Amino acid sequence: MSDEVEQCEIKKIENVDVEEYDRISRILNVLGNKTRIAILAVMSKYKETCACELQPALRMPQPTITTHLRKMYDVGLLKRKEIWKFSYYYVSPQYEGLVSDILKNQTKTGDS
Repeated sequence: MSDEVEQCEIKKIENVDVEEYDRISRILNVLGNKTRIAILAVMSKYKETCACELQPALRMPQPTITTHLRKMYDVGLLKRKEIWKFSYYYVSPQYEGLVSDILKNQTKTGDS
């Protein structure tokens, strides 16, 4: 056994304001849901997507889809454009790269 005592390097780490990471935390929390990721996959493929088009595509009730869209919209992940009584959603340009990175390793069931 060595006489040398291993010690932690002393670094002068500046204070971190954890609250600065609130937005990132909320976005990651929203992304932790398979339905919301599926919605993002549809939007990545078709760009602007009317909320009404997601119901048959996902085979889910409209109120469920609306809830998921609202959560993503509230954290800034999605943008919305309203035309008459229709709401079109799309991935916020600042998060397109993040969404693309998340989806690029997605594989379809049955693929080897």
